This record gives sequence, structure tokens and C-alpha cells, in this order.
Amino acid sequence: MGKIFVTLDDLVWSNPIIFLILGSAIFYTILLKGVQVRNIKHQVQLLFSSSGSDTGISPFATFCTVIGYRVGTANVAGVAVAICSGGPGAVFWMLVTSILDTAISYAECSLGQVYKIKQDGEYRGGAYYYIQRGLGLKKLAFIYAALTLVCVPILTVAPHAFSITSGFKTSLGVSQYITGAIAAVLLFIVISGGIRRIAKTAEVVVPFMTIGFVILTIVIIVLNIRIVPEALALIVRSAFGMDAVFGGLMGTAVLWGVKRSVNSSGAGMGEAVPAASATECAHPGVQGLVNSFSVYIDLFVCICTALIIILTDCFNVVDSSGGLIHTSGGSAMIADQVAEPGIAWAQEALNAIFPGGIGSTVLAFFLFFFAFTTLLNYYYQGETAIAYMLHSRSQRARRMVIWGLRIVMPLIFFYFAVQSSSTSFSSGELGVGLMVWFNVIILLIMAPTIKKVYDDYQAQRRAGIERPIFNPQKLGIKNADIWMEINKDAIADTADE
Repeated sequence: MGKIFVTLDDLVWSNPIIFLILGSAIFYTILLKGVQVRNIKHQVQLLFSSSGSDTGISPFATFCTVIGYRVGTANVAGVAVAICSGGPGAVFWMLVTSILDTAISYAECSLGQVYKIKQDGEYRGGAYYYIQRGLGLKKLAFIYAALTLVCVPILTVAPHAFSITSGFKTSLGVSQYITGAIAAVLLFIVISGGIRRIAKTAEVVVPFMTIGFVILTIVIIVLNIRIVPEALALIVRSAFGMDAVFGGLMGTAVLWGVKRSVNSSGAGMGEAVPAASATECAHPGVQGLVNSFSVYIDLFVCICTALIIILTDCFNVVDSSGGLIHTSGGSAMIADQVAEPGIAWAQEALNAIFPGGIGSTVLAFFLFFFAFTTLLNYYYQGETAIAYMLHSRSQRARRMVIWGLRIVMPLIFFYFAVQSSSTSFSSGELGVGLMVWFNVIILLIMAPTIKKVYDDYQAQRRAGIERPIFNPQKLGIKNADIWMEINKDAIADTADE
């Protein structure tokens, strides 16, 4: 099975998908007039501008939920894998891709809001909803929902499950079976409460884990402040093929930078759309801006990891044939290739700074929270896909199948928690790649609608309206009638004026 995952992963993540992602990100950056850099102050304001309701959760709760899924083990283990295969220059291309991808994140999250529905007393949305309601392609939407159910709560669970158990095995010597079983039980407890329990958990955990990891990075930077400029210069030189050692890896650096950026942030694969669509707001542009901002948090954590590894020289770099072109000078385990690229590299980097294995233990706990919050969002995407595919069935039938997912997903988690590193990462990347191919092409087709929504929000802001109201009929957008109910009082007031 591992060999099959690796083969399919290499096929899906070949050059065409790189061109698709970068080309689409540049297209949306131009179409939306640099949405990712023009609205940062306003994006922060929106996080705390409104609250939730019985039907939808608040923008801040959604933001924490989305951050919880975006900031995962890919931000640590994935960065190490990228540096191993693409050199330090891969970090630069991760940064560039993530900034550009923010425009795609805006596009998919705002579109998810446009075509959301109310089902079983709460808002539901996802790429399959805008495929059906926006393009009228019901069969294609069903296929994407089925793909989501297979790829997200099953395949993409793999690297996070393995990272949790391997982190505690490396630092404390705890069996992967024991850690996997404990984490699986906790996962079941939280996801059994649905989106509200997931959102509440994320609101508590996400700020703690993100701020804690940043503080850890700042300590390492301060302790190694003299070599920070050289580390940053190495990243830039390697990115453009100007470094004597890593110069021949420029093409590979771009490939791995793009690959790890998308696997880390999930922008373009539609992962954030279900949670974004569950939010209570007056205009889809609000959620587009709030959740696109979350990509910056994800990127910042990736940069922190890269600096930890590079500053301590706890990394190896291999060429396309697998030969070593750089050997770690900060860790004998890494230099001897005893520690695989991933969590172990970051743990070795921290052990080089903090004595007695304290660093690796602290990181193991951070990674537990990183991976756990990611898994909560993965579950919710599966739940939303089930709700869509069974929308014509009774509420009782949907609930039964959803409870089936709540039982099966922890078991799948446990299975991947005790597998090898290569199997885990390849299966996760395969799931992401399949969804990116599907979703990004749909987003390109629906670009006119996305631009209408963005322009409408910005026009109201320029007119001095602090809380823009979405009226789909005014914009000629069909099958978005729920907004006429959400904003009926405001629309009526506008009509009277």
C-alpha cells in the first residue's frame, strides 16, 4: 500500500499541478487587485466585529477552527521534508506561494458563503454546494463530495497521525500504539459534539499553541542572532540557484516549496470552505477576508520551523538521485540518517538549544495540539460532505451516517498512527493533490461570480457602509436565496430608502 501511495503521489504532484496552482494564484491576485495585501488591517478588525448565532458560529471561532486545521504537522514535519529534497531555497518558494495562495483562499471561502444553505438548524457549505448551485452540475458536485469524504477524513489524516505518535516516541519513548490510542479516544470525544464543540476547542487551543510556538522560535533566534542574517541569505541564494552547494536544486526547490505550501495551508483544495460557510455574517466578503488572513498565520509558523532547523544546522539535503549534498553539522543522528526528515529534525534542533531533551518534549506537545486541531477540521469536512450527499434523506438518516464517520475516523487515525513516515506523507499529499486539481479548476470557471462579490463588498466599504450587506438578486447571482432571508431587514430598509 505504501508503494502505491508513493507512486500515485508522484503522478499527481508533477509539474502540471505546480503551473495550475501558481498560475491560478497569480490570476486571482490580479483579478482581486491584491486582496491579500490591501486589506490586512480590515481583516484583523473583522475577526472581532460580530458574534455567532444558533445557526452559525462567529467569525473568530471560524478563524480559530480554520487556523487549527491550517497550522498542523505539515508546518513542522512538512518543512523538514521540503528542505531535505529542495534545500533551504524551498522555504523561500513556500513563502511566495503562500502569499499568492491567499487570493485563492479568499475566492473559495467567499464562494462557499454565497451558496451555503441551512440544514438541520445550521449553515452548511462546501465546494460541492457551489459546484451544484453555482454551475448547475449536480453529478460533478456529488463526485467532489465523495472525493472529499475519501481524501480528507481518511487520506490526509495520515501524516498528522504519524507525527503525533512519532513525536512522543522520539522525545519520551512512548509506544506509538499507546499515543495513537489515547489521541483516537480524545478525537472521538471532541468530534462527537459537532462543529460547535470543535469551534470551542479551537478557540481555546489555537491561540495557546500558536503563541507558544512563536515564543519558542523567538528564544532560538535570540540565542543565534549572529547567524540569522546568514541563514536568511542562504535561503534566498538557494531559491535562485546562486548558492555553491544548493545551486543545482532551484527547480526542485520551487516544486517542493509549492507542494509544501499547499499541503500546509490547504488553500485551493477547498478544505477551509465548510467551516467558513458555517459562519454567521452579513456578506460573503467578510468570511473571504477573515479566512484568507489565516494563511499568513500558517506561513509564519512554517518560517519559524525553517529558522529553527537551519539556524541549528539540523538538516540534510539530498539530490534527485538520493545522494547527500549537505550533511547536518548540528546533529549526529541526522548526519548519520538515523532520524528521518520530519518531526525528528525539529526535535533534534531544539535539543541542540535546550539540554536534557526538554526541547523535543515541548515540541511533541505542541505537535499534538497542531495535529489534533487539524484533525477536527478534517472530520467536519467529512461531516459536511455526508450532509450534502444525503440531503434528500431524513435528518435521522444523515445523523446515523455522520455518527458512523465519528466512529470510523478515530480508527483510521489509529491505523495511520503506527505506519511508516513515507506511507503517511504520501497518502496525505495524494489526498490534497486530487482535491486541488478538482477545486482550482472550478474556481477559475467561477471567477466572474467571485469578482462580483468582491467588488460589491469593496464598493459598499468605499461608500462608507461599515457593515456591507449581501443582496444576490441585485448582483444577478442565482440560487443564493438564503441571503434574502439572512439580510431581509437590511434589504427592506435599503429598498425603503
